Amino acid sequence: MTERTREEFLADRMRGIGGSDAAKVLGISRWGGPLTVFMDKTGRSPEREMTEEMRMGIILEEVVARLFMTRTGLKAARVNRMLQHPEHPWMVANVDRRIVGMKKGLECKTAHFMKTSQWEGDDLPDDYYCQAQHYCAVTGWNSCWVAALVGGQRFIYKEVLRNDDFIGEMIAIEREFWHEYVLKDIAPAANDVDDPSEFYPEDTTDSLLQPTDRHIEMLGQIFALEGKAKILESQIEGLKNQIKQDIGDMAGIDGIATWKRNRPSMKVDWEAVALELGAAPEIISRHTAVKPGVRTLRLARKKFNSNEEAA
Repeated sequence: MTERTREEFLADRMRGIGGSDAAKVLGISRWGGPLTVFMDKTGRSPEREMTEEMRMGIILEEVVARLFMTRTGLKAARVNRMLQHPEHPWMVANVDRRIVGMKKGLECKTAHFMKTSQWEGDDLPDDYYCQAQHYCAVTGWNSCWVAALVGGQRFIYKEVLRNDDFIGEMIAIEREFWHEYVLKDIAPAANDVDDPSEFYPEDTTDSLLQPTDRHIEMLGQIFALEGKAKILESQIEGLKNQIKQDIGDMAGIDGIATWKRNRPSMKVDWEAVALELGAAPEIISRHTAVKPGVRTLRLARKKFNSNEEAA
């Protein structure tokens, strides 16, 4: 069986909710939320170039699979087609491997060394747990192994056992998302890890949207939460300053905190260097890149305060 091209893989993802979408739809992913998945499934997401990290993940997938087979003695075979849930065709799965002779699968990952703590003990990132449960739901597997090469040096593999209670809740949420949002083409509310500026990078008109009671309520909630956050930040800074005061001119408190000076940093003024070396201003201008502006959300704090006073 021939391997699918990346274009075929991306086209398959548009046909339903995949394993890498599960945690986002559930609202517990660090890589995006329901809005991110909605924009992707409805063809509104901008085209993304493959990053170096993504390329390395594809290249090292075979290495991770071979390491897993060597360590466990299990045989893992490629699955070169998209799988669908027998009862819920909008649940799809592009699995890396299946364990030969068993109702088990294998998902191969690479991770940055800074993420090592997420793999300690029985832990693994939420995204991968949801992905494994999604695959168990689609395929009927009893478990799905997740193997990862962390930092290019540490190899970790863990078996995620099928959790039917979790799967039942996940299917209910995914069903609602697919039928009530994707099929009806109604965008879900963005959460804290969605990035609307990715989908709406520019303001193409000077027209203003007319406010509704919902907008006014959200604005009030933002200001109320900001007030609580400032109080908490003040309390936190006060406690930190007390710790600094106790440390004084020592290096820290054993097992509690350290308070040391960072190494000095240096910044080169390359424009000044170029001018001193005799470069003409027009030459510097030709090699100066313009960084595009970004959309900035500015809340009408004064107007809200005046409305509060009027009320």
